[in-house]
Amino acid sequence: MLAMPSIATGTFVYQSFIVSSKDWGPYVIAQSFMVYSVLSVITLFLSGFLIDKFTSRKLLIYMNVPLLFSTFVLYYFNSPFSSFVFLGLIGISNGLSNVLGSATWAEIYGVKYIGSIKALTTAFMVFSTAFGTALFGILIDNSFSIEQIALVSGSYTLIAISLLFLIKNKLNPQYL
Repeated sequence: MLAMPSIATGTFVYQSFIVSSKDWGPYVIAQSFMVYSVLSVITLFLSGFLIDKFTSRKLLIYMNVPLLFSTFVLYYFNSPFSSFVFLGLIGISNGLSNVLGSATWAEIYGVKYIGSIKALTTAFMVFSTAFGTALFGILIDNSFSIEQIALVSGSYTLIAISLLFLIKNKLNPQYL
């Protein structure tokens, strides 16, 4: 659950670095945020329906798949149009993570301690946004290209998805 806020915040803070690295126009990322916003809102509505139908525990492993694809887009494509796809995919993961976060904890642990759980997970999320921004900055200061940063981000996301896939059966309340 920490990959999305970490990578998205790093992307948002260092968008000028991405624009200059990809040689996109000065307004391409700004225009692409509309796609991010629209897909984020659509996914927010859609994810509620999907959670009711399939449960959040089953959907959790798919939450960061669009984020992973966004790192592929950033790595492989230089066209200004790819900015719209890149931020659109981040928007989809954002919409999923906003709803799945609360629903998953309630499904696994119930609602008796949901306040404490949400406080802890929100603190981790805030830390991850700061960490992502710092990590992107350190990588940029050490002459990493945006493609290399996308590779690091994609690797982290792939590891997170793989680990979730390995423990997906343990996300069952009867197991706990």
